[in-house]
Amino acid sequence: MFNFNVRLTPKEKYRRLLLYTATATVLMVLFTIGFITVYVNSYNIIHAEPMEVLGFYRTADGIGVIFFNHFFELI
Repeated sequence: MFNFNVRLTPKEKYRRLLLYTATATVLMVLFTIGFITVYVNSYNIIHAEPMEVLGFYRTADGIGVIFFNHFFELI
């Protein structure tokens, strides 16, 4: 049997929780940036017209946004 109960003071537990949370957040952000980079580069290799990742446009009806080459009307 393994005992994973580590005896820490509440301050040390809180500090460790913040460290693990910050590490997980940074790793998720880096993974997302890498995924988007690979996705856009792969799309641009296959298609003649490059992908527009993010763009805001004013249309006759209101405001719209382009996200990964898909237009979404906001207003």
